Amino acid sequence: MPAGHLGTKRMGELAEIAFMYRAASEGIGVARPYGDSHPYDFLVQHGRRLARVQVKSCFTTQRGYRRMGFAIIVAKHARKGVTLYSPDEIDFIAAFVAPHRAWYVIPVEALKASKSIRLYPGGKSKRIGAFYEDYREAWQLLKEDNKKEEGEGNQEEELGFDLGKLSLSLKLSSYSPLDPQNPPFWRCYCSSEQPPPTGGVGYPPRG
Repeated sequence: MPAGHLGTKRMGELAEIAFMYRAASEGIGVARPYGDSHPYDFLVQHGRRLARVQVKSCFTTQRGYRRMGFAIIVAKHARKGVTLYSPDEIDFIAAFVAPHRAWYVIPVEALKASKSIRLYPGGKSKRIGAFYEDYREAWQLLKEDNKKEEGEGNQEEELGFDLGKLSLSLKLSSYSPLDPQNPPFWRCYCSSEQPPPTGGVGYPPRG
């Protein structure tokens, strides 16, 4: 191979480097598994969210791409030929269209039964085939859902407020220091408004 030649493997490596840089720029942690036996290229993390990402790319600059789009193979090569990725193997396809420096972060479920898709970063409507434009630069799909965290926090705050209405009270019973048959004891009750009318929780009324 001549020096500086960009073969298919070399372009795939460049796309992976570009993905690491772009994801890290979004505050997403990127890890690469040891070896090449995994169906995904990267394991990414943002907060508590983890996802498996397979990187695909297209570096072509051939004429007519505005009309025909950029073809991206979203399947894997196996002994039985080209097969689809399953949700058990990966979570997202990260497709890089190099001439436009555009990224598409596509959930594997959105690919359905497609082995190849076409992307139109130069512009085209869904009516004529641009079905994946909603996933262009959709890096938020790899990030933890902050709205869910805020909702959980509000729920905990409301719960804490409700618990704050409860009060624990200790009262010393009246007694006569000269009466050995009536020793002092503590009565305890837990109430949201008023204490119980009798001797308290766990104690019978005094006769």
